[in-house]
Amino acid sequence: MTRRSTARSDASDDHNISGEADYRIAKSLTLISGIVRLQAFKGELGDPRLALSEIANRIDAVARLHSLLAQSMTGTVQLRKYLEQVCESSVRALCYFPTTFAVSCSPEHIVPFRLALPLGLITAELLSNSAKYSHPGGLPLRIRIRCRRDASDALTYLYQDDGVGFPDNFDVGRDGHVGMRLIKSLSERSRAAHHWSSGPSGLSFEMVAPMAG
Repeated sequence: MTRRSTARSDASDDHNISGEADYRIAKSLTLISGIVRLQAFKGELGDPRLALSEIANRIDAVARLHSLLAQSMTGTVQLRKYLEQVCESSVRALCYFPTTFAVSCSPEHIVPFRLALPLGLITAELLSNSAKYSHPGGLPLRIRIRCRRDASDALTYLYQDDGVGFPDNFDVGRDGHVGMRLIKSLSERSRAAHHWSSGPSGLSFEMVAPMAG
């Protein structure tokens, strides 16, 4: 292959990556818009200040990924860096009490944007849920996120808080609000298995997503 044809191929690859990223980000913004309308229809927006902060937080999660993609030549992002940015933004916007978080993803966890995007939005929704419900008395909140990649090339994402967990007899499918339905939808779009658990030590959410595809 000549130098000219190689350059043309590289330019074509960059264009394809950029085009797909723009398409997925546009779809995500449309999804966020639909979620807000559904929350308004169901009367779930609640406190206007908090509702606007949550909306801005979702948009910010998409914008931060777009910024990272603009610096990437491969259409991939460092997951820990991205999730830390999402957590920092969410804590600043939504937590009015002392909150700490830790993201444990090895630097080699480089993931495609098609997987980073739902993980960022899921993290924003989970942290919003923790901010609202984990400590009704306003106690300090601690959040931990861990990611690992197994031999089958699947990524496991685990979110945990140290709050009070779900109320007795709470059923995610029956009692969960629109935010939980968004998490379910994003997991399914990533072809990921997901699971909620709750106990005295807090709430956790786990999903396992294929890296390929």
